[in-house]
Amino acid sequence: MVNATDEPLHRRLLALLDVALKEDEVTASGLATQLSAPVSEVEAELRALVRFGSLTRHASSNGEARYSVSPKRKKIGEMLIAAGHMTKAQLEEALAEQGRTGERLGGILLDRGYVSKELLGNMLAAQHGIPYVNLSTHPIDEQLVRSLPERVIMDHKVVPFARQGTEIQLAMLDPTDIMAVDTVEKYLNGHVRPFLITEADFGQAVTKFFDVTRKVGESLLGVGDELRELDHAAVGVADSYDTSPVVRVVNTIISDAVRIGATDIHIEPEAEKTRIRVRVDGLLIDKAVLPRSVSDGITSRLKVLAGIDIAERIRPQDGRILVTIEGRDYDLRIATMGTAFGERVAMRLLSNRQVMVGLERLGLFPEQQELLQTLLGRQHGMILVTGPTGSGKTTTLYASISYINDRIRNIMTIEDPIEYRLPGITQIPVREKSGITFGVGLRALLRQDPDVVMVGEIRDPETASIAVHAALTGHLVLTTLHTNNAAGALVRLLDMGIEPYLLTSSVLAVVGQRLIRVLCTACKRRQSAREVDLQILGLPIDTSLTLSVGVGCGECAGLGYKGRTGAFEVMVMTDVVRELVLQRKPASAVMDAAVAAGMTTLRGAFIRKVVDGATSIDELQRLMVVEVN
Repeated sequence: MVNATDEPLHRRLLALLDVALKEDEVTASGLATQLSAPVSEVEAELRALVRFGSLTRHASSNGEARYSVSPKRKKIGEMLIAAGHMTKAQLEEALAEQGRTGERLGGILLDRGYVSKELLGNMLAAQHGIPYVNLSTHPIDEQLVRSLPERVIMDHKVVPFARQGTEIQLAMLDPTDIMAVDTVEKYLNGHVRPFLITEADFGQAVTKFFDVTRKVGESLLGVGDELRELDHAAVGVADSYDTSPVVRVVNTIISDAVRIGATDIHIEPEAEKTRIRVRVDGLLIDKAVLPRSVSDGITSRLKVLAGIDIAERIRPQDGRILVTIEGRDYDLRIATMGTAFGERVAMRLLSNRQVMVGLERLGLFPEQQELLQTLLGRQHGMILVTGPTGSGKTTTLYASISYINDRIRNIMTIEDPIEYRLPGITQIPVREKSGITFGVGLRALLRQDPDVVMVGEIRDPETASIAVHAALTGHLVLTTLHTNNAAGALVRLLDMGIEPYLLTSSVLAVVGQRLIRVLCTACKRRQSAREVDLQILGLPIDTSLTLSVGVGCGECAGLGYKGRTGAFEVMVMTDVVRELVLQRKPASAVMDAAVAAGMTTLRGAFIRKVVDGATSIDELQRLMVVEVN
C-alpha cells in the first residue's frame, strides 16, 4: 500500500483545496499542518496557483496571506464579441464546428479567419492573466529546448524559450498545467515563469526544432551495420520495440507529416537513396533523404502495421493503419508497388476533422451555398460533384450529407473505400473480391428503404444507370464523377449510354470544383495590380485595383500560402440546359447556357477569390491556362 505522503505535494494540495475552498479562505500554514509539509513549500505551490489565475491572494491583518478561488473567467468567445472582433453568429458557427470535430475553439477561429493569431494570443493572455509570446517572431534558445526531452514537450505542449538566471521562461498551451511546470522545473533545475501560446505557435516551434530530417538522422545515428543487415523478417518481429531505429524513423515520418498538415506521404526508392516527400496544400515537397539500407525496413514496418504480405515485393498491395497522434485519430491508407529500385509506398492521411466541417467552410460563395442548401432540401433527384482526383469532392459530399443528416431520414452510402466514418449513417464498402461492386451494392442498398443515397463514384454505365433510376424513383442521390467541369458531366453520362430524357428528368444540378491555395494571413500584403495582372483577370488596363501577395514567414514556412479552400461552379438544370441535353449539344454549348443563366464558372470563382484577397494572381495562373492578348 502506498502512503499518501508518497504522492507529490502539488497533487495532495489540489485534492485538499477542492474541499477546503468550498467553504472558506485558506492559509499556507493551515494547509501545511493538514498536509504534514513545510510551510515554505506549500506557500510556493499556492503562489504558483496564483500565477496561473486559479487562486487570488489577499493580505490579512496578522500579516499572513489568505487565498481564495479566483472569480470565474469570461469565455474567450464572449471576450472577442465584447471587443467587437467577432459577431455572435460567427461564434455560434465556430462552436457548432467544435462540437462536430472536438478541436480547440481558438484553432477553429484561426482557420475560419475570424481572428489573427496575435489577437487570439492577446485575448487568451487577458483571459488567463498571463503574458502571450509569439514564438514565430520571438527568439528561441535552441540549446534550452533540446535540454528538455521531446516527450515532455509533446505530452505537455510546452516550449522553454529563454532563461534568465534560475528563471525559465516557458511557453505553454495550457498555463494551468501544474504538472508540466513541475516536470520542467525538475528537468531544467529552475523556476518557471509561464507564457501563453496558441496551438499554431506550438506546432511551428516543434516543426522547427524537431523536423523530420534531423530526427531521422538521430534515429539512424550509431546503428551502422546492425541497421544495414535488417531484412523483412527482422523488422516484422521487431515492431513492438520502440527502440528499434526503423520504428523511430517510421513514427517520425508520420508524426511530422501530420504536424505540418500533409495529406500524402511518398516513400520513393532510388538507386542509392530513398527520398521522402509529402504533399502539403496540393504540392509535393521534399522532407528527407534516407540511405537505401533502411528503405526495405521502413516499407516492411508499414506493411506489417497495415496487415499486408511483407514477402510480396512486386505485386501492388493496399492496406490500412489506424493511428493516434497527439490525441487525434488518423486513418492511413497504404499502397505499395514494386519499382526498379524497390517498393514504392504512398500513404494517404485521413482525419475526420477534414470532413466534419459544415458547408460554410468549403469555400462556396454565399449565393452558391444558399443554392446548394435549397437543392439538398429536395426529396428526389441527383446532385453530381465533379472534378479531378484530389479536388475535394469527397469532402463536399460528406459536408452535404452532414447538412441533411437528421433522424427522420434514412441515409445510406456505397463507397470505395469508406474514407470517413459518419455517425447516424449506414456506410457500405465496395468489396470487388466478394462480388460487391458499385452496381451490386447500389441495387442491394435501394432495397433498404433509403431516403438519401450517396454513391462514392460513378465509374461505369451500370452504376450510372442504377443511380439515375434511383433519382427518378423518389431518392435524393449524391455522387461524384471525374470530369473537368460541370457541363462535361452531362456529356460524360450521355457517353455512358444514359438516355437524354432520363438525365433531364433526374439531374438537379452539377457542382464543379477545385482546391486553391489560400494566402497566409500573417504575411500577406496588398499591392497595386500590374497591367499584366489586369489582363489575366480580364479587366481594363486602366482599372485601379490592389491585389494580395504572400511574402512568406515563419507561420507558412516561407511559402506565402497556408491551407486551401474550394472554388466552385454550381450548374442548375434550367429549361434551356435541359433542351440542349435533349439535343445532345456539346459541353461548350451547355456551359454557355449555364453562364447566361447566371452561373459563376470555375475561372470566375478563381478571379473573384483573387480580387477578394483570398489567393494570389500566381495561384490563379498555376491553376488555369490563361491566354493574355
